[in-house]
Order: sequence, then C-alpha cells, then structure tokens
Amino acid sequence: MDDKERKPYMYRLWSLGAVVILVFLILGINLWRLQIAQGSYYTAMAKGNVMKLVKVPPTRGDIVDRNGTLLVTSVPQFVLHLDWMDLQQAKSSDWKDVVRKLAEYIKPYWPNANQSVESITEDILANIQNHQWERYRPVIILDEVVPELQAVIAEHQEELPGVSVDAIPVRDYPKATLLGQLLGYVREISDAEITQFNKDPDAQAAGFEYAQGDMVGKMGVEKSYDFWLRGKEGIQQVEVDNNARPVSKQILHPAEAGKTVQLTIDAELQKTVDDTLDQVITNIQKENPAAHAGAAVVMDVNTGKILAMTSRPGMNPNELIGLISEETAEKYWPQDPKHASQAASLNRALTGLYPPGSTFKMVTAMSALQMNLTTPNERIDDKLSSLGGLGAQQQGITEWGGNYFGQVNLYRALANSSNIYFEIMGRRVFDDNPETIGRIAREFGLGIESGIDLPGEAKGISPSAEWKKSYFTNIHENAAKSRDEGLAKIESDYAPRLEQAADEATRQQLQNEKDAEVKKVNDLYKLRTAEPLDWRPYDSYNNSIGQGYNAYTPIQLANYVATMVNGGKHYQPFVVEKLLDPLTGETVKQFESKVLNNVSVSPEVLEQVKLGMREVTQGEGTANWLFSDVPEYTGGAKTGTAQIGSKNTISGEIYNGVFVAFAPYDHPQVAFAGVVEFGGHGGETAGLVAKAAFMKYFGWKSTNGG
Repeated sequence: MDDKERKPYMYRLWSLGAVVILVFLILGINLWRLQIAQGSYYTAMAKGNVMKLVKVPPTRGDIVDRNGTLLVTSVPQFVLHLDWMDLQQAKSSDWKDVVRKLAEYIKPYWPNANQSVESITEDILANIQNHQWERYRPVIILDEVVPELQAVIAEHQEELPGVSVDAIPVRDYPKATLLGQLLGYVREISDAEITQFNKDPDAQAAGFEYAQGDMVGKMGVEKSYDFWLRGKEGIQQVEVDNNARPVSKQILHPAEAGKTVQLTIDAELQKTVDDTLDQVITNIQKENPAAHAGAAVVMDVNTGKILAMTSRPGMNPNELIGLISEETAEKYWPQDPKHASQAASLNRALTGLYPPGSTFKMVTAMSALQMNLTTPNERIDDKLSSLGGLGAQQQGITEWGGNYFGQVNLYRALANSSNIYFEIMGRRVFDDNPETIGRIAREFGLGIESGIDLPGEAKGISPSAEWKKSYFTNIHENAAKSRDEGLAKIESDYAPRLEQAADEATRQQLQNEKDAEVKKVNDLYKLRTAEPLDWRPYDSYNNSIGQGYNAYTPIQLANYVATMVNGGKHYQPFVVEKLLDPLTGETVKQFESKVLNNVSVSPEVLEQVKLGMREVTQGEGTANWLFSDVPEYTGGAKTGTAQIGSKNTISGEIYNGVFVAFAPYDHPQVAFAGVVEFGGHGGETAGLVAKAAFMKYFGWKSTNGG
C-alpha cells in the first residue's frame, strides 16, 4: 500500500487516538477533581454516613386455651407501606407530590369517607412526621388493603416511589368477643408506656429495652405477657447518610417468633358462660332497657386457675387493629362521663367494683363464730325489735321483702338470707372489735388486690372503723379547704363592690347576693361532711349485710368462695398456665399455684358456713329452685340483691343481681361469682349463669332436656 492509500487510515488513527487521549484526559481531570481538589469534601461526606442497627419485628406468639384451642394468632395482612428509602428516588421538591398522588388513589378506600384528598395528604404527612426518628423504617399508611387498591397501586407504581403493598403479620382474634377484655389487643407503644414496659422483670433479665415504634399489648394477656409473646427481634443493618437518608440495608439476624401462651381458660366453658350471660341481660332489657352489663368468673378452688372470665358489654379486639373510627372509639372509650359505665373496654370481672349484697353474709357469720360471739344453733327472732331499743331499730335495716322468718339460726339465716340475723351478728362483732370483719374479709381476698397476672385490677373496699375515719377525714379536710377558699373568693369579690355601692339600696342588694353565695358554699360543706368520722350502729348493720361501703370485684368474690370451701387456702388466681416453644411445642415455662395465706378461721367454722351455703340451694333456701332439675348437682351458693345506692335516692331503688356458688359439695372443684347490673335477685339472673357453667363443666344434664 502506497503513502497515498495509507493517508486516510492514518488520519483516522490520529483522530481515534485524539479521542482516546481526550477521554482519558477528561477522566484524569475528573479523578483529580474528586480525589484531590474536592477530596476533603467527599471524604467528609463519606464519614458522615453511619451504620444503624434496626430491630426487625418478629411474628407475635399465639395464645391458646387449656385444650390448645386457638384464641389469638398472627395472620398475613396486606398493608400500604411508605418507605423513605425508596421515596428518596423522587426529586426533593417532588416527594410531597408523591404523597398527594397517593392520597388521590387511596381516597375511595380511606376509613373516613368524608375526608378530602388534602385532608388525607395532611394525615399521611403527619404520620410521616411522627416517625421522623425512624426514617429507615417503612410507615404503615393503610391497613387491610383490598385487591382493588392493590391493583391501583401496581398500575401507578412508577408515579409512587416508596409506596408498596406488603404482607405483614397482623394480630387476629378468631373467636371475636370471646375473652376480648382478658386477651387484650396490640398497638404501637406510646412514649408514656416505654418506661412502664421497661420495668418488666423478664425484659430486664434478658437485657431487652422497649423503644418507640414497638408494637405492644395494651391490656389483658397481650400486655402482661408482652415480652414472651413478642419473640426475639431480628437485626437489620441500615446505612444512613449525613442527611438521615437511608442508603442501604441488610438483614444480619432474622427475627424469632414469640412463645405460645397457653391459658388456664376452657374456651368451651367460656362460651357457655358468655352465651348465658348475654341471654340473661337480653331478658332483663325487656323490662329495663338500661341493663347492658355484667361479669362472671369460674375458678378452680384448689389451684387458683381461672377457668372462665366474662365481661359484658363484650369487646372484639379485631376492631382495635389499625385505624380506629370515631364510632369504635366511642364504643370502647366513651368521652361523655355519663356513658363511661358502658365502655366495652372495661373488664368488669377484674375492675368492676360492686356492693356484694347478701353474698357477704358468710364473712359476718365466720367473724361471729370465730370470735365465739354466737353458735351455729343460736336462734334469733327475725324482727327489727331484735336489734335493740328504738335508737338501734331506727339505724337498722328491715327484713328484705317485708318477710318474717321466725326463729333463725345460722343455717336458716343463710338459707333465707335474713338481714336481721346478720345485722345482730355484725353489731356484736363490730362492738367487740371494729377491725375483725374487715381483717377476715381481706384474709379471704376481699378488698385487696388478688395479684392475678392481668393488668388493671381494682382493689375494692373492705370497711372498718379505722378505714372510715381515715377515708372521711380526708374528705372533711378537703371540704374545709374548699369551703375556706370559696368564702375567701366571695369576700374578695364583694368587698370592693360593697364599698363602692352608689346607695344603700344597691349595697343591700349586693349584700343579699353575697349572703346567698356564702350559704351555698356552707351548705355544700355541710353536705360533704354530713357523714361522721366515728363508726355508728348503722355502719355495723349496713356493712354486715354487704351494703354500706363494701365494694368488691367478681374475681375477688370467686376467690373468697374458693378459699372458704377448699379448707382456708387463699390462692393467687392466674390465667396463664404455661409458655410453649412455637416450633416444638415443648414447655418453656410452667406457672404453678401459689398460696398467698391460710385464713385464721378454723376448719370447724368453715364447715359450718359451707353447710349453710348448701341450705341456700335446698329446702326453703332462696335458690332452692335453681338446680331442682339437675339431680346430679351438689354444692352450695348464696344469692345477693345488692342495692347500688343509698336509701331515698334514685339509685336506692336499683339492685344488681349477685350470686356466688361452688360445686360439688364433697371435695369442691370449682367456684363461681357473677354480677348482673340491674339484675335484681341474684338467683334469677347471675344464678342462671352459674347453673349453666356447672352443667357444662361437670357434664350434668337437666331433667327438662337441657
């Protein structure tokens, strides 16, 4: 090839070489700029990146009944996530537009149909803002994403960086209202709860600390056993730049599922108690529409295990998952104080304080017998005059229903629920030692926290002379302080006005107004301090028959009966029997029965009172009809018709139905306590629940075909 032919190729080679040199020159210049000229800047940027270890929530453990019936589990549910890491793909000026577009697409599926797109956008932005401290975690925007919305999100995925529909484990309560309040529900931890949960001894022993963003139990078993149910969180490593934006993430340790919690509860027995109580309340509502509430407890008398615990109105934990509507919130946490008693979130078996009515009379009987102030066979004439002179009679309570039972001893008094007999016995005890009845009541678990493994238990009141003085002293002191402050304010308000009055007539009018306000303050003070500090005969009479200041929970009443019939062992009640490994089913932790104390009442006295309780369900007893069609039944009971207010008041004519019982008579196994608000006679309301519970537990049949 001659020079003429080679020239074009030479030019091309020189051109290509120039391009290559130019490319390398550009790369070299950029490399010099990045590593040398701006090297310190990018080094600082790189050093600004930090590695964060983020907890990965595990699948929460199941809850089962004593027979393995599934009560609570975690199921996959599609939720709408907004992931900050992916959202950063949008331009910094456009990410809010992404949120607004998302609001447009999800509006038809938003829980509050009346909200505008702008309002939904604000809610989402507020949700994001609330989670600023965990920008490397996806934020849940919407629960229970339906297939139609899933399709919409998929169709517009390119417009919605950071938005995804993912399946996550969500709490599910397949039995709905069965054991709702006992089981509880799960939501995100609040700031105020972090300190509380971090005091859990199991969490402390494991070195675990609760933090913002954790999902925790809010009540019931979900709360008290949260540490065991939550499992072991995994570890995810997230790299975050110096602007707090996530750069990358990697799973270091996978999460481990929580333990399976096995309860002492029998789900089938629980359903029987639930259904019967519901039917009883429905029947009462035909005559009293205000009736809506009640509670019942069935307990193993020899261990303290709770076999059933019902509270009405019922609670469905499924309704408390995810976004809660205003209607649902009002149902469970009414804002109007007048409707507070209707809150479906209340576990009335655990927190409801009720006057026990005549079911308390066994405490009075045991106190009098133990102090040798009577014998089982001493007879009392069932007349008001038996209380003593006119003064005593005026402070006493007449026999219920206008009855006259004639000569009654301990057994007839319990069978007929004689007020007069127990007023006399109570007066004897209080006059001899005003603290005895309260002390013995507490030995049997009344008026003290039982220590049950559930949160929120109410303490109740087991009254005595010392308690009354302390309680009303505080009331009197507060009333005096309030009176003095009120009078001082009136004086400061009227003094200058009286001084500056234009004439005598004006001054007199102002003085009259001042006198009227002073009278109101003094009248209120007199009303608040009308109850004397000293223990009076009417206190003895009232409290001896379960009225007055007595206030106990159904769980306390059940435990009280269990302690009476098991020989005097006061057990600590509990609802969780064991913790199981979710994979192998092996027992991880077993919970044993615990005796809190042995009562001071002698075995002979316990047997005498137990015999009196048997008479309640036989012969002339107030519940003699209840088990008449169940020939296999043996046991004892006590009916109660508890007045919920004072005499001569509106609530003084309203009665709760209270009933306690045990079965069988020889070697008792189970105890029952139930309260039906506005239920009237306990045998006709709560007694029906006890009957159904015993028939289910023992497999007894009714001669009427039930």
